[in-house]
Amino acid sequence: MSTIQIKPELLHALSELQGDSFTVAVLTTYYLDRPESPHKSKKPARQFVYRNMVRLMKAGLMEKLPDDGGWPKYQLTQKFRSQYPILKKPASALSTLPPKAAPPVKALAKAKPKAKPKEIQPKKPVAALRERLSKHRSDMLCALGEAEEYESLCKELPEFSEEAQSLYAEARERSALLLGKIKALESLLSSNDLR
Repeated sequence: MSTIQIKPELLHALSELQGDSFTVAVLTTYYLDRPESPHKSKKPARQFVYRNMVRLMKAGLMEKLPDDGGWPKYQLTQKFRSQYPILKKPASALSTLPPKAAPPVKALAKAKPKAKPKEIQPKKPVAALRERLSKHRSDMLCALGEAEEYESLCKELPEFSEEAQSLYAEARERSALLLGKIKALESLLSSNDLR
């Protein structure tokens, strides 16, 4: 079993997040806070981090967590922990970060309790599927509207285009994911004549 090459500064950022779920933005923040990080601006750092996250997922070292309606969250796998055992999460990892870099995932978890997915009750599974489909359609319209707004902001306010471009890409990714969920639910409902 061969290990893939990971830049030391990214490896240190990942080690600080072992055992936690995180977003692309959180990992990028940890990566940028490393003094040895060669990237100094957010956009190239975010692109570098995301490309490496894709590599790690393909190698089975990282996984994307099930969608909870917010930003996509990721987590390191047991395979990562076994291939990189020397990396232990430092007890003071969070205290070494500047206040702006406190992980938003944990802050959100404290501020807003995670909504548990509604269980499909045996009496009304069709109604539950329709409700879920309706929610995904609504979420997709929001994501598309968000993407359109970022696109227009890039044109109107070029000084914000760097940040708006990365947010635009994330909104497009969310809308594509939601479209897949919508198609799956529509297929299930139509294949069983449940509509």
